[in-house]
Amino acid sequence: MDINLDDALDFDLFEGDIGDGTERCLSDKIVKCRKPHACFICGSKIEPGQIARSSTWVFDGELHSYYNCEICVHAMVKSVNSDYDDEDPIHARYEVGEVSRAKRETQ
Repeated sequence: MDINLDDALDFDLFEGDIGDGTERCLSDKIVKCRKPHACFICGSKIEPGQIARSSTWVFDGELHSYYNCEICVHAMVKSVNSDYDDEDPIHARYEVGEVSRAKRETQ
């Protein structure tokens, strides 16, 4: 089954956790990365040449860029399309990120 990665753009990256209503999205697209990035959700490294979601926002007058790895993008697509049986797959990706951040803090 082919999936449309652009469906991931319908996924709310912040789930209402960030912003006061004045924030705005400048760019939100699926890209092939030209340089390394860290995934905003799971924390994994995104290598040059890999597919990712790239999103640029303005919060409180400051510019912020967010990248999401291809695995998280696929989980976003499944989430927005309700294409799963049990737990929403994006929740598992957030858990990977929480574990990754906790490990870095203890090192």
